[in-house]
Amino acid sequence: MSSSTENRSSLWREMLISSNLVTKPNSGHFRALSILFLCPILFTLIVYPSFHLSLFRPDYDFTISTQLSLSNFEIIALIICTLFLVLFYLCTVATFTYSTIQASYGRPINVVSSIKSIRNSFFPLLSTFIISHTILISITLIFALVLSRLIELKYYLINHLIIFAIILLIPILIWLQVNWSLAYVVAVVESKKGYESLRRSAYLVKGMGSIALSMVLFYGLVMGCSLGGCSMYLVAMGTAKGEQWRFLKVILLQIFQSSAVGYMMMNQHLVGKAVLYMYCYDLKMGDDEFVNEYVSLNMV
Repeated sequence: MSSSTENRSSLWREMLISSNLVTKPNSGHFRALSILFLCPILFTLIVYPSFHLSLFRPDYDFTISTQLSLSNFEIIALIICTLFLVLFYLCTVATFTYSTIQASYGRPINVVSSIKSIRNSFFPLLSTFIISHTILISITLIFALVLSRLIELKYYLINHLIIFAIILLIPILIWLQVNWSLAYVVAVVESKKGYESLRRSAYLVKGMGSIALSMVLFYGLVMGCSLGGCSMYLVAMGTAKGEQWRFLKVILLQIFQSSAVGYMMMNQHLVGKAVLYMYCYDLKMGDDEFVNEYVSLNMV
């Protein structure tokens, strides 16, 4: 094993230890924040797809290929659900980041002060969210439009091009996610907005890209498989159609297990990002400068 690999492994272990030192003494605090902001997100992600289908398309058959057309009411419902998820996600990020930084420096934390911190960090977080997702969606749409145009032209290598586009698109999106992995923490701690926080994150992540990549892949895959798998299971079972509710115990158990996994992973992910930010900042700027920069977080 090379020395660089050993250094990355030791740094990863050190970060996990630092995260545990933050969460264990304050488990009640983070549990309360999770109940307020995180659990509604997890429950919605798991349950809403099956609820949406049962409400708007109770007779939909996945075995038959049909072209979907969304009604105005469906679109409104999806928009409301999306806004709900974004609002609670930004509040979750704000409170968890604030609490982690405070606890890391031995400062007292409580639920009220963490909730109050949202007013200082919400709009920087919102602008960062809008800019980052606009870029990600734009890149994806460009690929999709090019492929759809080729399909219309009946290009004879279309199947190969689709595979090539996916192989090309996924690394680009992952690379952006790695470079922007600290953007929300930057928005909370340094009050930077939009593209500025994305650029700042990319600067801080340099030299720690392997750690950031490991976090993106590990937590993303675990949470995606757990929540997405349970959501698809509920849709496949047709839980809201009537007779399938005789499997209520199995369904509730699946929801509980997936929510528990999502709860643990999301807690570790949010705390881990804040800890990674402190490591990156210390590497680039020095610990004393970070303390001076962070003083503004106490002004709540």
